[in-house]
Amino acid sequence: MLCMQSVRAYMNGVGPVSPQEIAVHFDTSPEVAQQVLDRWLAKGKVQVRPAGSCSGCGNCQCGRLYEWMGD
Repeated sequence: MLCMQSVRAYMNGVGPVSPQEIAVHFDTSPEVAQQVLDRWLAKGKVQVRPAGSCSGCGNCQCGRLYEWMGD
């Protein structure tokens, strides 16, 4: 199971990320990564940012990036 604190530390280190990037980094599924992000969103610690123009790389989930907002 993916630890919320591990995701927090990762996001603090790399900046805005997609659920796919978290999944690859922690060797888990994008669905599990999204569940952790949703929990942080509900706590008000993460915000969704537009990723800008999509290049079709498959990493940005159509423009949704998540940014850590604070401790």
